[in-house]
Amino acid sequence: MRVAIASFEYEGNSLSLRIETREDFERKGLWTGQELVSRSEGKKTALAGGIGVLQDAGCGLVPVLATKGGAGGHVEESFFQDTMARIVDDVKAALPLDGVFLALHGAMICGKEKDPEGALLTRLREVVGPDVPIAASLDLHAHVSARMAEAADILVGYETYPHVDAFETGSKAASLLVRTLRGEIAPVTRIQKYNAIVPVLGGATLPGAPMAEVAAEARAMEAQGRALSVSYFPVQPWLDMADVGITGLAVTDGDPAGADTAAQDILDAMWQRRHAFELDAMTPEEAVTAALAMDVRTVLLIDAPDSIGGGSAGDSPALLSAILKHAPQVPSALSIYDPNTAKRAFELGEGVEAEFQVGAWLDTRWHDPVTLTATVESLHDGRFTYKGGPIANVEVTLGPSAVLRTGGLRLLCASHAIYEHTDEHYAACGIDVSGCRLVSFKNLMNFRKLLSDDVTFIALQGPGGTPLRLQDVAWKNRKRPYWPADDMQSPDHL
Repeated sequence: MRVAIASFEYEGNSLSLRIETREDFERKGLWTGQELVSRSEGKKTALAGGIGVLQDAGCGLVPVLATKGGAGGHVEESFFQDTMARIVDDVKAALPLDGVFLALHGAMICGKEKDPEGALLTRLREVVGPDVPIAASLDLHAHVSARMAEAADILVGYETYPHVDAFETGSKAASLLVRTLRGEIAPVTRIQKYNAIVPVLGGATLPGAPMAEVAAEARAMEAQGRALSVSYFPVQPWLDMADVGITGLAVTDGDPAGADTAAQDILDAMWQRRHAFELDAMTPEEAVTAALAMDVRTVLLIDAPDSIGGGSAGDSPALLSAILKHAPQVPSALSIYDPNTAKRAFELGEGVEAEFQVGAWLDTRWHDPVTLTATVESLHDGRFTYKGGPIANVEVTLGPSAVLRTGGLRLLCASHAIYEHTDEHYAACGIDVSGCRLVSFKNLMNFRKLLSDDVTFIALQGPGGTPLRLQDVAWKNRKRPYWPADDMQSPDHL
């Protein structure tokens, strides 16, 4: 059984100004051929999970290309078209094939192409023909389009948020592909979608959370034999397209009607809990003041409007301004994407005190830079390895990074905006967050792994590329009525 394998992952955001180029993808890793396989060894990615299952099944792997760009605004159109063409051409050159396995995110957007995964899957279907099964793993926040569901035989989404099952999701998708190749099943994939979006911050699948109840229903449906796989997609909500909405998806064994019903049932499970996804939040100044009054060791301040993991710029200085105003001497740690400040710190050298203009260098729509006088405490190359999450054991870099010290605040200025897992980026630059009273994070979920009896969190609200209040965004393409702007009792299908 010869199976082509590839991975092209990226999470877009229509509100973000970040544009990811070939250089950005190559910095994070772009591999072809056998290097794709060797680079996946020991990793906990969806691609690694799929490769392991296919190898154990005795499949002959045809490695094509793998690259993972993280999250941002959109992918440069020319790079996407070139990469898609390379994947499709290499698959065509490898024919005849028995199957295709892909690790995708599912929410990529480009300058022109707003459904890149749909375009890629459609092109691959045209090349391999109707009888070669195509399977793909997807992120929980994928925007699953009709083209994707029509072109692929098997689509499987992450089950957890914080994402801890990327490897298992890749394994599950590949296992269904192997069963298809052996003639054990004839997979049928169907989706159902509502014109609704929900805040990412409230979408945890941790015990007691509303999405955990949705997850339990999905697993029960699988255990009852209603479907081979049931996935729920609360979607990347900051995508401004008319067909973006929460989605239910089911894969059945040759039963289209059953797949439609299962997809609808899991979609309704999300819809019925829509109000529970909305959590309380504060302005930066309110949050700092409230944090200082809490009887805990550490308060994590979650900069939700500037979430790098959601595609925002990562350069908002709103929380920095609030800490300098209300808690200048309090032991605190804050990180910000600011290559200009990092470069100046390297030019000045360690131990030098100077005035800096920090933040709002890329996205100037919401805030102005903050002026502060600080000492260059330390300089770093910014390299570290993720200890968990969807890219566990993968090495990344913040780029040349500087820690500035002013009063009780240690300010980490990075040259690259990277996905925050827990506190690895702070530790890589010599900051032990356990000794801090206030710690900022530009990620909407992974910080929960640091919570304890002595560590709590406050979410921030306000303007930015990843705002919590989705109903306040001036969408250009979203159709009305939609939740949460309109409190309709009967949702519209997309």
